[in-house]
Amino acid sequence: MKADVAESRRPASARKKDTQGDRAARKVTRRPTHQSKSQNGRSKDRLIREGLSRQLCALITDGTYKPGDRITERELCERLSASRPSIRETLRQLEAEGLLDIYPNRGAVVRKLSTDTVLNLWEVRQALEAVAAERFARHGSPEQVERFDDAIRQMDAALRARDRRKIKLAKSEIFEAFAAGAQNDLLAAYIRQINVRLSFLWSSSLMVAGRPAESIKEMRALLVAIRNRSPEAARAAVILYNEHAKNIAIYALKMLEEQKEA
Repeated sequence: MKADVAESRRPASARKKDTQGDRAARKVTRRPTHQSKSQNGRSKDRLIREGLSRQLCALITDGTYKPGDRITERELCERLSASRPSIRETLRQLEAEGLLDIYPNRGAVVRKLSTDTVLNLWEVRQALEAVAAERFARHGSPEQVERFDDAIRQMDAALRARDRRKIKLAKSEIFEAFAAGAQNDLLAAYIRQINVRLSFLWSSSLMVAGRPAESIKEMRALLVAIRNRSPEAARAAVILYNEHAKNIAIYALKMLEEQKEA
């Protein structure tokens, strides 16, 4: 009762200020809710874009879309069950990553690779994988080492079966397991981006007698170096593998060019 009387004796201007302060406080308490919804919306959009990007990269990796193939927004909307704005943004992202070319009034085209481009890409890939191999030997967990071992076994089985689809899937898993062991997300993203651009050559090892067995031997040498926690040996092993794989890829690229000209 005394508190009510005291409040009634306070000047009206003071009571008005309190009321305004209460309203301001209520606005402040409501603001995080609005920001939270906005952040959740942005996070959801980002996840959708990343998912679409991975799906389109997979379509390029497995040969559904080959270098020089045209990709329409309408086709991707139907194939990936996505809206046209989302597909358009995904195409722009892959253009920025060097996977596509976008032409006015023509749409997106999977970028073709010249011999010089392949050599340049492989130079960067080898440098990145050398760093990844050293990091894997130093920091890779036992679980990551076992995942890499299992991926090599899958690759061996796919090569023995001469199944091109399984070879591409197994190679993808090898690179994912290898990059994960480096424990550097940025490094893994760069390796993944380069491998997608080179992916249409991944079955080229079938074209050279003895190469499948040799590649598995080189991968296992890398695995041994990682198990032994020897960064120098891991670096040497991955460089040797890349040099041999690069030569096979260049040979395969020339064969493809000759087939197109014939």
